[in-house]
Amino acid sequence: MAESPEVAALLLNWRRASMTLQCLEDLLATTGVVLRVLVIDNGSGDDSAAVLQGGVRELEARTSHRIELEALAQNVGFAGGMNHGLRWAERCAARYVLVLNNDLRLRPDFLAPLVEVLANDPSVAAVGPTVLYPDGRVWAEGGRTGFTPNAVQLCRHGKTPRPRDHGPEAVEFLPAACVLFRTADLCAIGGFDESYFMYWEDVDLCDRLRARGGAIVWLPWVRVEHAPGQSSGGGRSPLRKFLMACNSVRWLRRRGTLRTWAAFCLFDVLGWPLAVLAGPRAAWAKLRGTLAGLAGHRANASDVERYLPSP
Repeated sequence: MAESPEVAALLLNWRRASMTLQCLEDLLATTGVVLRVLVIDNGSGDDSAAVLQGGVRELEARTSHRIELEALAQNVGFAGGMNHGLRWAERCAARYVLVLNNDLRLRPDFLAPLVEVLANDPSVAAVGPTVLYPDGRVWAEGGRTGFTPNAVQLCRHGKTPRPRDHGPEAVEFLPAACVLFRTADLCAIGGFDESYFMYWEDVDLCDRLRARGGAIVWLPWVRVEHAPGQSSGGGRSPLRKFLMACNSVRWLRRRGTLRTWAAFCLFDVLGWPLAVLAGPRAAWAKLRGTLAGLAGHRANASDVERYLPSP
């Protein structure tokens, strides 16, 4: 019987096969852990599955880590794709599960420190690194909700990273670009809430882990590189604006406080006309997302096709 992996790594692809393979190559250079990787094509509807199959076959010959590839019949969103992977990780009897975006660049030593934290501190439910833009600025050192546009904020976004000896530090949530969890903890809460489809699912997940008493911890001495928004068309794409707006209302209706609702009313409702100046297409998508969220709309693959048409 094959050795149970210490870490099951989940890598989700949607129409970015070459980027996924680049991230996979980085991941397979990981040292210090027993690793098993599942690459999931999330119903791309193009030649991604075939390209991934060829790339995985080539990489398998050069690594001691095990790789599997699955192609889903349809786009089930980030949350659904990761839940598919979580069930696979549970079947593999992996102690930990690593959630990754496919637009990351990784160092071989990035994973072992994350494993060490969970192995040595049972009070920690999730741990993640500093996530940097390619130019070295911070994309996120964890995140928090509060009195801010969209009711959510990535910590130190756009600033220089804090020193490697600053932390560790408890945060409200970790964006799901790169986070390590205990498999049992994610299974205990039912994984990601698939009603979010894409965006805000990580905030909701960390809310539920903290409600069980688990700490969410950011490590400053581990750093990865991230080129965000590749699957949604970029930070100001109509798709991202629609999904963020729709799902922010979903989260507010479930977990919002007076402070976060006040932020929503000020920044996202009263401040909407200012968004038009920054880009009318994105602004209209945001308005439609807000109205859809208020109407109880559940984001889905049809929204993706509407706001990010197939090439």
